[in-house]
Amino acid sequence: MIVPEDGASMRKWRISTRKYSLLKALVWAVAVSLFAGFVSFLALIYMFFEVRELKTANTELLDATSKIDVIAQRLSNYEEKEQKLRAILGGDLNIPKPVTVDQVTKNPGLLETGSSGGFKELEDAIAREEANLRRKPTIWPVTVWQISKNFSYTLNPRTDHTGIDIISWGRSAVVATADGKVTFADRTEKLGNRIEIDHGNGWVTEYGHTSTILVKYGDEVKKGQTIALYGGEDVSGSGPHLHYAMYFKKQPVDPLIYIQDDVKISQNSEKKD
Repeated sequence: MIVPEDGASMRKWRISTRKYSLLKALVWAVAVSLFAGFVSFLALIYMFFEVRELKTANTELLDATSKIDVIAQRLSNYEEKEQKLRAILGGDLNIPKPVTVDQVTKNPGLLETGSSGGFKELEDAIAREEANLRRKPTIWPVTVWQISKNFSYTLNPRTDHTGIDIISWGRSAVVATADGKVTFADRTEKLGNRIEIDHGNGWVTEYGHTSTILVKYGDEVKKGQTIALYGGEDVSGSGPHLHYAMYFKKQPVDPLIYIQDDVKISQNSEKKD
């Protein structure tokens, strides 16, 4: 029953008990549905943020896994480089103990530039050792076919041969066996066209009986750079060969001890000056 205040006629409706019960049930159903919808909406919002956090965590995990793989690969490369350098430089190698994947995982700061004991320190040490290796004569100065005379040093100037004589082909390139500076490049009476290179670390190499000199005094040369052409003859008129000598702190050493390349050569007892 609705009774207006302005005196207008009343309005009446009669609802049976059955209809009232149905209406009441409908109102409760709507209320419950709205509440359930609100709860579901909150749950969806919660799930949305949870999924977003899981995606972020998954991305970070994948990124961390990728970094670990990169770290492991870098450490493997360092180990391979260290083994090669140690095989050549032996006890002269000065490289810090490399970090491990576990150490980097626990302490990401090891990846940062300037970090003590980290990658930067290891990379700098390897770079220094590689630079030292470039200044150490370890390669053949010319394509080798035969060693016609070996090294001999007994402090007897009449019989000593402070180098090796290498026979090659045609006009093969003669290369610097390490980085250094040309300290002599001219013709001499004993060794014909002769080149001398100071490698700045106690090592000096000598190349004699070349056919053509391609560098001059004062030139900076790189390991493997062509410095002359093979094909010259010594003063005695014997066939073409390259006289190659190595000196460490002014003392002659046998080049065959330090040459690292595995090249099959023939030995010839015939002597050449």
